[in-house]
Amino acid sequence: MKRRILNDERVLAAAAKVAVEDSFEAVTLSNVAKKLNIQPQSMYRYAKNTEDLRAKVFAQGLKELVNQLYQVLDGLSGTAALEQLTYTVAFDEYSDAIPHDFAAVSKYLHYANVATEYSRLYDMLPKYLSQISADPTIIRRGTALLSDFMLGESVNAHNNGDNNLEERQADFKENVAAILAMLVN
Repeated sequence: MKRRILNDERVLAAAAKVAVEDSFEAVTLSNVAKKLNIQPQSMYRYAKNTEDLRAKVFAQGLKELVNQLYQVLDGLSGTAALEQLTYTVAFDEYSDAIPHDFAAVSKYLHYANVATEYSRLYDMLPKYLSQISADPTIIRRGTALLSDFMLGESVNAHNNGDNNLEERQADFKENVAAILAMLVN
């Protein structure tokens, strides 16, 4: 019989597949073990428990989002970059594996890999805000305002289906433009 090679990447890929096919909440040690056709006890080599496994999936999803954002924002700066950044987080399909409920960030933020990837995402805002204002107060307030707004809309957009999607997208763009204009003036 051929021996299977199991590693962190295969386990994480299987866990992400469970999240996409079933739901993020369906990511459990036993469900992923079933997907890999292994005994559930074997999963403890790769995750301490279900929450640890979910944190790994969540961190990977955040990493994919940030990497996608850097590609999307390549060549953009200032206002254009901020508009695209907020829109991408709010409306694009960047990862089916992570929940579009950023309350999960606070639930998993004590995991170093989640904290690292969330910091990479959050740090993009002050980077681009500093291109439109040198005032640290405006950068701090703008970061908080834009992050709350884009993450809140992400939850709304991904959990409410296509209800008035075009209208919400248009309103979102106008609101971001108004926020940025307010910050600059």
